[in-house]
Amino acid sequence: QREKRDRQLIEETESREAERCIQQQKRDHQLIKETEAREAEERVQREKQRRQRIEETEAREAEERIQREKQDRQLIEETETREAEERIQREKRDHQQSDALFLKLYKLERTIDPLLAPQIYNNRFCPLISRLPEELLLCILDFLRDDVVALHILRVVSRTFFRLLNYQSVFWRGTDCSIPTISTSLPIVLRRQFRQLLQRDGRCDYCRRWNDANAHRLFDDCKFQQNDRLNSDGSKVSLKSLYCTLYCYACRSRHDVCQFSSTYQQALGDQPERRCLGQQGSVQLCGHVQITWARIKAHIDNWRQQQCGGDWQACLDSFNIECHNKSHDTRCTASEAPTWPRARLRTSRWRSDLVLLNLEWTPHSRIDVLGLTSDGRIPASKLRAMFQKLRSLGPADILYPRCRPGALPEMSCFSPSSRLGQLIYYKSGKANETRTPPASFRSPPYDQWLLLYDGHDTGRNGKRLDIRPHYLRDGGKRTQLPECIVVNYEKDIMICKTTDIANPAVNIIPTDHWLHAMDTDTYPHPQASQIRPQCSNSSCTNFYRRRKEYYYC
Repeated sequence: QREKRDRQLIEETESREAERCIQQQKRDHQLIKETEAREAEERVQREKQRRQRIEETEAREAEERIQREKQDRQLIEETETREAEERIQREKRDHQQSDALFLKLYKLERTIDPLLAPQIYNNRFCPLISRLPEELLLCILDFLRDDVVALHILRVVSRTFFRLLNYQSVFWRGTDCSIPTISTSLPIVLRRQFRQLLQRDGRCDYCRRWNDANAHRLFDDCKFQQNDRLNSDGSKVSLKSLYCTLYCYACRSRHDVCQFSSTYQQALGDQPERRCLGQQGSVQLCGHVQITWARIKAHIDNWRQQQCGGDWQACLDSFNIECHNKSHDTRCTASEAPTWPRARLRTSRWRSDLVLLNLEWTPHSRIDVLGLTSDGRIPASKLRAMFQKLRSLGPADILYPRCRPGALPEMSCFSPSSRLGQLIYYKSGKANETRTPPASFRSPPYDQWLLLYDGHDTGRNGKRLDIRPHYLRDGGKRTQLPECIVVNYEKDIMICKTTDIANPAVNIIPTDHWLHAMDTDTYPHPQASQIRPQCSNSSCTNFYRRRKEYYYC
C-alpha cells in the first residue's frame, strides 16, 4: 500500500511538474512571439523611416541636380549666345572685309585687264607673299620641311612658292619624293592626304561627305568595271562578287556587270532586250549630233560584207559624219569650204594598229574687226570675248573642255610673257599705254601659234587644240597681222584595232574609252556603293555634265 501510494504520489508530482513545464513553455513561447512581433514592428518602423530619409535625400539631391542642370543649361545657352553673337560679328567683319576686297578687285578689273588684275590685287593685299622678303619665306618653308604634302599644296596656290620649291630646291632633300615637283611621286599614304586636301575645294557638301567616307581610295573606281575594287577597310573585294558578267544581246558578247543599268543587273532570267551601256549611250559631236556605237558597227559590218577582206583603209576613209547647222559654219569667205564639225575614222599616228574615232571642228575667227589700238595691238578683252563667243557655239566645249569654269585655254598663247604677248593689249590702268612697237612687233609668227594636247592620238579620249594664222589677201605680206585665225579642236576615242576590221570573225564591242567618252545624259548612271554618285550641283567640281579629264581603269 505504501509503495502504491508512493508511486501514485510520484506520478502526481511528475504530472504537476510536466504541466508546470508546459505552462512555462507556453509562457516562454508567447513571450518570444511578443518579442519578435515587437522587434518586427520596430524593424518595419526603422525601415520605413530609413526609406523616408532616403526619399527625402534623393528628392533633395534631384532638386539640387535639376537646379545645377538648369544653371548649366542657362550658362551654356548664355555662352552659345555669346559665341554665336561673336561669330556673327566676326563673320560680319569678315564679310565686310571680303566685300571691300572684292570691291577693290572689281574696281581693278574695270580699269585693268582681268588677267593682270588678280596679280596686282595679290601684290597689294597679300603681304605674306608679295611684301615679305624671300628670306623669310624660305624660313617658313624650312619650318614646314617635314610636311611634304604641305609643300606640294603651297606649290599649287602660289606662283612664288612654285618658283621657290622648284626641282632643285634644297627643301626636297631627304624627303620621300622620288621626283620632288610631281605629286604622283609621293608614297601612297601621302598621296591620299594630298588628294583629300585637294578635294576640299570646289566640292559640294554631299561630295565632301562621300570623299570623307571613301578616304581610303587613291582613285575613283571605274564605274564600268569591277577590277581591283576595295572595301571600306582597304581590302580587296572577294572573288565571289568579282568578275560577274551579263550577256549583251546587242553586242552578242558578255560584259562586266557594271556595264549594264541597275534594271538589268537586278532582273532574273534571260532578257532578250538586254543592252549594255555602250549600246545605250552615245558620243556627242555637237549639240545637234550624237554618234552611237551601233552606227559605227553597222558601217564596219557593211564594209565587211561588200569588200570581203579588201583594203580596210577604205572602210575608215568612207566613214564621215558632219553637222550642217548654220551656227557651225564660220568660214571667212564663201569660196572656202564650210567649217562643219565632223567625225571620221582614222589610225593613230603613234600606234598604226589602233583605229580611232576622231572628232574635229576647225572654226575661223576674224581679228581684223576687233578694233586694234592706236599702236596696232589686239585688245585682250575683245580677243577673250571672241573666244567666248566661239565656245558658245557648242563643239569647242565638247571637244576641248575648259579646265575650270570661265577659263579659256585659247588665251594661253596670248599671255604677256608669250611670244605673241607683244601683239596683245592688256589694259593696265595707266594713263598713256600706247607705245612704240618693238622691232619684232611687225613680224608675228606665220606658222602655228599655239599647240595644246593632252593624250591626243592615243585613243584615251585625248584632246588637241591648235591656233594658226589665216591670211585672206592673196600674196599678202606675212609681216603684218593676219585677218583671221583658225582654231582647231580635236578629240579621239579608241574603237578597235586595224586587224579586227579586216577579220569578220572578230566581234567589235564598245571599248572602255568609248564608255568614258559617252554623253552622261544618254545612259543611266551605274549604281553601286563604291561608285561616285552623280552630282546635280552645277557649281560642284563633280557636276555630272562636266567632262572628266582623267579616268582610272
